Amino acid sequence: MTRIHEGDFMSQTTEADIEALKGEMKKLRDDFAKIAELLKSTARHGSADAADMIRDKAERHWNDAKDTAQNVFKEMEERPVQSALTIFGIGVVLGLLVGRR
Repeated sequence: MTRIHEGDFMSQTTEADIEALKGEMKKLRDDFAKIAELLKSTARHGSADAADMIRDKAERHWNDAKDTAQNVFKEMEERPVQSALTIFGIGVVLGLLVGRR
């Protein structure tokens, strides 16, 4: 009969636990690597989406400003005397405000 010493049994169990722990640690490292890649990807796409959104809003506001300017110039062409008097009045008011400082 082969007799297994208690030390041999503990040694085999400990080695098996260590090997299992090594396997789990490898899985954990792989999982962390995947998470890091996902975070990088999310950051890249998030900043690209934000840039697109900002670009779209800027374009929209620029187009609105151009439309407003065109409407003002059209109004000035249609009513030149009224426009000149309005501009003169705004100039006088601004002059008074700046002159008081």
